[in-house]
Amino acid sequence: MNKHVKSLLLGASFAASHTALAATDDTQLPAITVIVPGQTLKDGQRAGKLATGASGSVMDVPFSVTSVDGDRVRDQAGTTLQDALRNVPGAQADSGFNGSHTQFFILRGAVSDSGTGSNRVLRDGVRLSNYPYVPAFIESVDVLRGPGSAIGVRSEPGGTVNIVTRQPLLENGGSVLLSAGEHSAREVTVDLNRVLSVDNELAARIIATRSTASEWRHVPDELNGVKLGIAKSDGGRYHLRAGIEATNQVYQPDYGIPAFNGGPVDVPLDRQLGEPFGNSTTNNRIVDLHGDVALTGDTRFAADITHLEAHSTSIKNLLNGSPLAGQPAGTYARISAWEPDTQRRIDTLATSLTSRQAFGGYTHSLFLGLDYYKETLDQPALSVPAATSPGINVYAPVHGRVTPPPAGVTLARSLTTQDLKAVSASAQDQIDLGAWSAVAGVRYTDQDFVYGAAGVRPVKESRWSPKFGLLYRPSGRQTLYANVASGTSPNQVASSSNQSLPSRKATQAELGWKSLWLKDALASDVAVYHLKQTNMISADQSTPLNNFDFTVGGSARSQGVESSLTGFVGEHLNLAATYAYTDAVYLQNSVYGGKRVPNVARQSLSIWGQYRWNDAWKSGAGLYVQGERFADEANTTTLPGYGRVDLTQTWTRRLAQGGAVEVQLALRNAFDQRYFVSSHLHVSRWIMPGEGRNVNLTATYRF
Repeated sequence: MNKHVKSLLLGASFAASHTALAATDDTQLPAITVIVPGQTLKDGQRAGKLATGASGSVMDVPFSVTSVDGDRVRDQAGTTLQDALRNVPGAQADSGFNGSHTQFFILRGAVSDSGTGSNRVLRDGVRLSNYPYVPAFIESVDVLRGPGSAIGVRSEPGGTVNIVTRQPLLENGGSVLLSAGEHSAREVTVDLNRVLSVDNELAARIIATRSTASEWRHVPDELNGVKLGIAKSDGGRYHLRAGIEATNQVYQPDYGIPAFNGGPVDVPLDRQLGEPFGNSTTNNRIVDLHGDVALTGDTRFAADITHLEAHSTSIKNLLNGSPLAGQPAGTYARISAWEPDTQRRIDTLATSLTSRQAFGGYTHSLFLGLDYYKETLDQPALSVPAATSPGINVYAPVHGRVTPPPAGVTLARSLTTQDLKAVSASAQDQIDLGAWSAVAGVRYTDQDFVYGAAGVRPVKESRWSPKFGLLYRPSGRQTLYANVASGTSPNQVASSSNQSLPSRKATQAELGWKSLWLKDALASDVAVYHLKQTNMISADQSTPLNNFDFTVGGSARSQGVESSLTGFVGEHLNLAATYAYTDAVYLQNSVYGGKRVPNVARQSLSIWGQYRWNDAWKSGAGLYVQGERFADEANTTTLPGYGRVDLTQTWTRRLAQGGAVEVQLALRNAFDQRYFVSSHLHVSRWIMPGEGRNVNLTATYRF
């Protein structure tokens, strides 16, 4: 079976759903849908659900949505979330220190930082902190650019990223993938799907993976994972699914290199300056249940339950402060940080009712949602003696001098806790009248939240987040739209008076144009937006010696233009191109007012194309361009702009009964460009270099 047909088993074809919203859930096990060979424009259907709560064509959604198919990321030789987000206009990299499997990002120039080192993504519609990107588990990465998500307990200011995982299919099949690259990069994945009962529409799927990220920076990063799912359906009447996912990650935090004279220090890019005395670990366990049932032919009820338990240990060693006076140039103090046995637990229940009705002379697509979210975090920290971590000269480092704390010595202990309990309700109506559609919705969130050391006081708040979108179809292949949307996101910090702080707010106005070309094989979109954030954290100047006291007196503004072009040009060329102009600045801020937002380049561009010569051979090339940007909020250090080129060559051999063998050779950073991916937004001494030229070979057997 054609792999593109297989990929449609979780949704209807783009062409079939082009004209109307579907009131069904995209986790069902539907019949196979026949489409034009090579056509993958179904991508927008799941992404549209982020904005409206119902699956349907991206053309009918008056918001900016993008879906990146997991197979496309593989075709581009991508292995990380940042690789996937290169296909999203306006997405740029931010720095975190939880290994290459868990990465941070910035959408529309809106920093998601709220004082903690956690990335913020949805997994199958549920927010999970520090959820790793595991290529073997990924069906797609869906992105709503800008606030206004209909699902999820929160809407980050710049947008929402939803990682859609692979689910059981109504067909027998599977694959084995082996990958090897330079610097010990490895992956072994087995994916097996089986129909347990055709009559009962019962199927199961198990995916097991073991991956090791490139160690070009001399730090380990290994992840082992297994994902098991079982699903049952009865035509369109109901669908049930249960899943278990477990991942174990072992890594060392990498803090990169510091800055000097307004730019990254001139040392070899693989130079490692931190030496943690042990490995860090993160072990996640997830159980999820899904069910949906058709109450009538036009109305469907769905419910999802998700439980996560995560245990982690973080051992860090990093440069601290400015270069030391009286020492050789480039000498920094170092500190070790030890957070043993951090425990995080998340429990969620989300329900929704979708219905398509005609009354009052209009067609209404209704969405009602009610969800409950509870997250608890206990993060202990031990004070490691400074003597165990001698300083280091970045130009002439002497390694091997960091030691663990002495045995038998009692270390001072502190505890950071987080308790978040939220109940949210959403109501939305999409009204269709001929060439016009209007979406009006509101999300209400009531939450209790506490974050900080022992004794910190909680904040209780209620927030309304309205949105409105208007769409006009001048033709069957063109849509124009406008929207205003809002969102809210907790600030995970406390004030100098030991008070948890209320959430930040975001409001956006946007105009856009979406088009289909070449008999619907190619899709384009252009969006112009203005986004403002308020209630942002800002340093409390009444306690200048404490870097972790904050107020919510900050604000920021970002505005820009985003565009993308995705699909097929003729029968042979698969194209994905994005461009973004992003102008992001802080407005009110006690220290950085008027400064530009770090890690946000004004200009960014990605172009990827894959040419299919025949049934056996495909050649791919990608160009990724990012302009210069600041490395820190003080705007003292500039990361230079760069252009990176990747090349791939793929050979496929078709086998009997729909099987295939595929071999891909990838040359990443083909011209060995020296570049820097991102930095830590608060300081300029933690800058992450990009990997030089490297080769990767992947073989996949599908059966």
